[in-house]
Amino acid sequence: MEPLQRLQFDLGEQISRKEYLKRKRRNSKLLRKRSKITYILMATFMALGVYIIVQMFIYRKYNNFKYTLGDGVNDQAVYNIYFVTEGYTYNPTYSISSITSLGQDEKSILPSSNIDQIRVEEEYIYGVKDGAICKISKDKYEIEEIVKDDVRKYIKKGNMIFYTSGDSKKLKSYNIENKKTNELDLYHVEQILANDNNVFAINHTTEEKAIYSFGYGGQGKNKVSGDEKVSYTILDGNTLYFVNKSDGNKIYSVAASGDGMRKVADISSVDSVGETEEVNGNRYMFTKDNSLYYINTEDEDTLWCYNLTDGTNEKIISASIEILQNVDNTIFYKIDKEMGVYLYNYDTKFMSLVTKRRVKEFVIDTYTDMFQDKNSIKK
Repeated sequence: MEPLQRLQFDLGEQISRKEYLKRKRRNSKLLRKRSKITYILMATFMALGVYIIVQMFIYRKYNNFKYTLGDGVNDQAVYNIYFVTEGYTYNPTYSISSITSLGQDEKSILPSSNIDQIRVEEEYIYGVKDGAICKISKDKYEIEEIVKDDVRKYIKKGNMIFYTSGDSKKLKSYNIENKKTNELDLYHVEQILANDNNVFAINHTTEEKAIYSFGYGGQGKNKVSGDEKVSYTILDGNTLYFVNKSDGNKIYSVAASGDGMRKVADISSVDSVGETEEVNGNRYMFTKDNSLYYINTEDEDTLWCYNLTDGTNEKIISASIEILQNVDNTIFYKIDKEMGVYLYNYDTKFMSLVTKRRVKEFVIDTYTDMFQDKNSIKK
């Protein structure tokens, strides 16, 4: 038996039986109408939930190659990746994790360690913690301070560490074997590079933004870049490629001796605005097989490849890239204003999402042998 509908009317109001039944029918219609709307909304939300689940499955299938066979996945080398994440606080604390380029076996190895600027070698990971350069054993993740000198940026080349120190960003070197520190004659250094014979430093002052070269011991100081205003720079053997702020951020090249200064082409890449974030330009461009790969700031920071032999220029990755690292035939990169790390093989054109974590920086471990049993890859 259907329960009586509760009707609302003013105190003292008298209504006829006919009016009562009329109001009851009207309220019943309203109730049925509300019920229909409720069912429609519930069905809509259920359909939306199913759609989201399906789309997530499709996304993971086509963006993480542990779910995909063919299309270059079987030819893709597997690497170990170390990456830094930062907390969601005003002064974030950094943590270090590792993951394979398959997107598997993620491990938190140094949570809340506050180490960044990570580099990797065969036995150790290097980084900066509270102004000190540290080395971390890859087997037990034990941290050892090796240079504590208000370090701002550093690079490691063989047994030498070159770094900047203090507010003046003084250039210094540290010999790991004899533990001797040496001061080089240059301040306000924003970038550091080194080959087998020389260290190259780019200072940024109101008077100049120039490349200087030194011997490992600090001898033979030489200004390499002339009057050009140098921004992010990379080193290929004895050739330096740099972004020239005095010519619309076009890419130039110069020999390590300072000879042969020239514009590479009418192409532009990332320049430093304010304080230079990276230790050099290796996160924005690189050379391989006589080609220059660069983040093209004139095309929404997409990745382009300029052939240094025939002058051809083509787009490689259409996404807006924040930072990158090239290993063999694979580019690992972050997309601007997005989380995660991607990889792209420019031989097979294979692309994959490696991790969706909120990554601050990453480095590829080319020293660890990551054996891949291709038959064990799951669909």
